[in-house]
Amino acid sequence: MFGLGDKWVVNLLDALDREVDEETRVRVLESCGRKCIGAGFLKKAEAIGKKSKSTEEFLEGLGKVWKHISISKEGVFVVYERCYCPLVKGYEGKVSPSFCNCSAGWIRELFETGLKKPVKVEKIGTIKQGNKQCKFKITT
Repeated sequence: MFGLGDKWVVNLLDALDREVDEETRVRVLESCGRKCIGAGFLKKAEAIGKKSKSTEEFLEGLGKVWKHISISKEGVFVVYERCYCPLVKGYEGKVSPSFCNCSAGWIRELFETGLKKPVKVEKIGTIKQGNKQCKFKITT
């Protein structure tokens, strides 16, 4: 159901797209995502990271508690079959391409907390942009 909250978020994103340069939009939305992730999830990632002797061990351990990791020859990906964002998951239309940088920030916070090193998160495609899934590539 499309409600007032959805409309407000969509309007805010449209305004950001019009009024703010892309680098700033990405930085702001990633920052929002980094703050959105729950403390319990971060504690799990941190505990897995402490037990792991390598990035591969961390990914394997995280994959046991979080089904969204996909590892292939092309790299490490986070893949969602549906939108989990409580702000727009009920919205049927497309949302600004800028918005899912928030999810990229959420994912970045998760991996950086567990690995204790910077990672890059690349947005490959998202459901709210008409794709069948959300897909992010992780590079350490």
